[in-house]
Amino acid sequence: MSPANVPARRRVLVLAGAVALASLGGCGIWPWSASKPPLPELPPVTAPANARVAWSLSLPGAGVGFQPVVAGGSLFAAARDGTVVRVDPSNGRVQWRSNAGQALITGVGSDGETVVVAGQDGSLIALDRDGRPKWSVQTGAEVVTVPSVALGLVLVRTSDNRVAAFETDTGKRRWTFQRQNPPLVLRQTSLIAMDTGSAYVGLPGGRLVSLSLETGAMHWEAAVAIPRGSNEIERIADVVGSPLVSGREVCAATFQGRVGCFDASSGRARGARDLSSPSGVGPGGSPVVVPDERGDVHAFSRSGASVWRQDKLRRRGLAAPLLTPRFVLLGDSTGRVHGLSRDDGAIAARLATDGSAIVAAPVAASGLAVVQTSAGALYALGVD
Repeated sequence: MSPANVPARRRVLVLAGAVALASLGGCGIWPWSASKPPLPELPPVTAPANARVAWSLSLPGAGVGFQPVVAGGSLFAAARDGTVVRVDPSNGRVQWRSNAGQALITGVGSDGETVVVAGQDGSLIALDRDGRPKWSVQTGAEVVTVPSVALGLVLVRTSDNRVAAFETDTGKRRWTFQRQNPPLVLRQTSLIAMDTGSAYVGLPGGRLVSLSLETGAMHWEAAVAIPRGSNEIERIADVVGSPLVSGREVCAATFQGRVGCFDASSGRARGARDLSSPSGVGPGGSPVVVPDERGDVHAFSRSGASVWRQDKLRRRGLAAPLLTPRFVLLGDSTGRVHGLSRDDGAIAARLATDGSAIVAAPVAASGLAVVQTSAGALYALGVD
């Protein structure tokens, strides 16, 4: 269903949710407040690391929420105007540049052989490894996740809270899973996580489900958070960002709720902490690192015990982090990337990009971390 066909009241609420997710971390208040206090001064770098911009690449079509993906030794990225590129992640050299033929709504997914993007009309468009058209299918609604491409399938969630799987080779629909949407949902950038037999999907209303990759049947469902409050805004408790699968556990965070870890096989809770996050947990293993709505960065063990907290980056609209062997890297709403010590959260590095917001986690590529800004640029950063 296109935005024009959504009932007016619901459309306004969805858009309000979209602004909330992009803005809450940066201002610390609801986005419809008229005034925003100035950002505090940036704290000094207390544990200096060697930080540098290794390369950058400008894409012509800006878009909030786009993020690159690394697969098959290459980096793939897309922009709102339909541009899709394959890049050598070690030096930023463009290996090919293609166009999907229409405006895009999310970032790119790839398994290294098939590259998939989502059009604003609800379509999925697939290119082959050399950037040539492969197939195109209609999902039936607006795509709200980055396409997940792995194990012969392309998985997306759409605005009607439907999860659909398509065959990578042909675009044929394999299965569909659907849940009812709550009255108010957040608009955000997320990804469906997969392992060898299951897909892990964060849903509105604080639910996390594990689905069979073969049939779409539900293995289990868990409550990361339970919506509470006297009105629909207070009851927003959507799973934000992408579930983190590590070993036999899967972790997820919610807005106005909790961060929790679960047994990947059974869904049994392993540990949880009350915390509201606008961006979600970061990939890279243990500890579980997540920014909260104020801009504090928390590191937890998988049982929920606190490891460290960094409170000097408040109101900066922090995106989900990437964990490297030594550092935690997070972009912010001013286009800066902050590097924190993975051991204790001390500020170790700070790099500037183009000044536009970074709203998705960096991706690891060839020993670098690559971010995509809202102005469309790719920056490859080295922090060691």
